[in-house]
Amino acid sequence: MCSILTHPAVPIALSFLLPEKALSPKLVIVGVLCSIVPDLDVIAFRFGVGYGHMFGHRGFTHSIFFAAIFALALTCKLFRSTEAGNWVIFGFLFLSTLSHTLLDMLTNGGLGVALLAPFSGDRFFFPYRPIQVSPIGIGNFVSQRGVDVIVSELKWVWLPTSLFSAAAFAVRKLLP
Repeated sequence: MCSILTHPAVPIALSFLLPEKALSPKLVIVGVLCSIVPDLDVIAFRFGVGYGHMFGHRGFTHSIFFAAIFALALTCKLFRSTEAGNWVIFGFLFLSTLSHTLLDMLTNGGLGVALLAPFSGDRFFFPYRPIQVSPIGIGNFVSQRGVDVIVSELKWVWLPTSLFSAAAFAVRKLLP
């Protein structure tokens, strides 16, 4: 998995594509939280749920299905009366949640993600996995491995999303 510091990079970058009438601090903050929520599945370890289980780490909460129902619930509950349109809000929250899964599929560790859960328990990675997998827990992060993870995330996530954000910002300023 990427670190909790890096998952928010994608919704922040995506927010530059939102129409002006949809863009709000509340929506961006909810998008950032959506990008982190899938990793709450690590709590399952405390209850004896194994890593490879459907409800274990990188299981159900990392699926397309979860991203869709989570985004739908948040759209209906938090953004019901928005002039931007529910599809724009839903799309942003869905992509913010799913971005977590897609970034995890680019890491070089773990068992893969249950992208198709609950319909399939198969775990997936992308064929190319350049991002160093982040250790679970702060204690394991304060090490040379933690430094390697940060450097990898800067190179493979923060630099591309920063360039994307700058380009989207420039296009927005140039368009009437």
